[in-house]
Amino acid sequence: MNLDQKLRKKQYDQIWQQYCGFLDLPLAGFMEIQNRLMLEQLDLYANCELGWRIMKGKKPASVEEYRQDVPLTTYDDYADILLQKVESALPTKPVLWIETTWEGGDKPIKTAPYTESMIKCHKNTFITCMILATSSKKGHFTLRGGENFLYGMAPLPYLTGIVPHVISGELSINFLPPTNEAEKMSFGQRNKTGFKMGLQKGIDLFFGLSSVIAKISETFASGGSGSRSSFFKNSPKMNYRLLKAWSNSKHNKEPIRPKDIWTLKGLICSGTDSASLKKKIEDYWGVKPLEIFGGTEPTCIATETWSKDGMVFFPDVCFYEFIPKSELEKNIDDPSYVPNTYLLDELVPGNEYELVISSLKGGAFARYRIGDIFKCLSLGNEEEGVALPHFAYIDRDPRIIDLAGFTRISEVTISDAIKLSKLDINDWFAVKEFDEHNRAFIHLYVEVGAQGLHGAAATRDIIREHLSIYFRYVDTDYNDLKYLLGIDPLTVSIIPTGTISQYYDTYGRRLRKINPSHYDILKVLKISRGVNGKEVI
Repeated sequence: MNLDQKLRKKQYDQIWQQYCGFLDLPLAGFMEIQNRLMLEQLDLYANCELGWRIMKGKKPASVEEYRQDVPLTTYDDYADILLQKVESALPTKPVLWIETTWEGGDKPIKTAPYTESMIKCHKNTFITCMILATSSKKGHFTLRGGENFLYGMAPLPYLTGIVPHVISGELSINFLPPTNEAEKMSFGQRNKTGFKMGLQKGIDLFFGLSSVIAKISETFASGGSGSRSSFFKNSPKMNYRLLKAWSNSKHNKEPIRPKDIWTLKGLICSGTDSASLKKKIEDYWGVKPLEIFGGTEPTCIATETWSKDGMVFFPDVCFYEFIPKSELEKNIDDPSYVPNTYLLDELVPGNEYELVISSLKGGAFARYRIGDIFKCLSLGNEEEGVALPHFAYIDRDPRIIDLAGFTRISEVTISDAIKLSKLDINDWFAVKEFDEHNRAFIHLYVEVGAQGLHGAAATRDIIREHLSIYFRYVDTDYNDLKYLLGIDPLTVSIIPTGTISQYYDTYGRRLRKINPSHYDILKVLKISRGVNGKEVI
């Protein structure tokens, strides 16, 4: 029986156990599954060209030996095989290739192979997320099939585009707009059409990037995104809700919010800025969002529980290792330093870790640094009866500035933009910061040469305007960020020439170009006040 049939038979306990039963695992049981599946993966990995290369011709006999002998990897270790889609070199023949951003204009895309087993696993994990999104306590959920699902995610070849296809034979869901139509539309068209259909038919579920959901919600409240619709095309139920919402809005002199029209069963969000936007999303929609985590290389690997207060990893998607932040910092300062990794049952609550994954079920990646940082919130939740560690997503690797889940700005991206702009900028560093609306932006500190901008005095606005143009040129995702979300996330401050070199002379170390520590920024700003008697502009 598929899920639809089980729902019709009201087999709710069996469904919960099938999809959410892993939340009852003791930590030892979780690790047992991890080790068993990792050994199965090693058998596949040792017998292919990619595995032979990554494991240096060895076949580890145990997980401990695997972690000891196999080096940590990055996408550069796989690029020649995966970008060319050399299927003969892989552990298992893929049935699908998924794409994502790599590093903007310098390295535009990454591709990752998905096996049949991986796709089946992804289907199950996403159904789990849908169940938990509609749940407020253990064992109880309101997912019933037939729901109207506003789907604000990218289509194939991006990871999120898999979802409508993989669950189509398992669960009847009415995607707004329908998948075959949505895949032909632009991002803006999909959202506009989806909301229009939602006003006609109602919305039960919503899934999207947190930054997109927040932007859509703001636009809706300001009268956009189809918040007015033809009554003749709406159901009587939706017309009643609209009339009531408009009446209350006029009486209270407040904008109409999505929750005034729709009562969602569940809302699923993801993205690097989810933590800063979830409260705003809840205020707009009247339902606490369920945060999940996934990516092109690992697939969907973590979800919050019914309490929606921290994510738990799935035991059968990837094998997980964790690099403590202190080890990551050493590695950033000294790239030759090999950081130590720890397993899920060795973590310390309150500490932050870089996640390292190894693909299971015939996937391609081994001890792969995906570049995401998590904080271990607790080793379990006694109140909800979950004995597995809970995590909060923090951000990308400090060497990358991720903006709204759309683009990843690296040192190379900024250097290329500055070079192309021909601005007289001698030195710089950049920091990810947040504005009063919790929207991420780049704060770029620059030292301007004596000639200024083309012989004239360089101003912040001129520099920002020029660099914004070149950012959009070298990184198309940056252009999408401005076009789709309506923001230009760049702030520029001018510091006196010689400030950064004075930092090196004073402290004997190079200042990081991307996201130097808060304390280092304070030191730089203090130095800047003493350079040529000038202030930061």
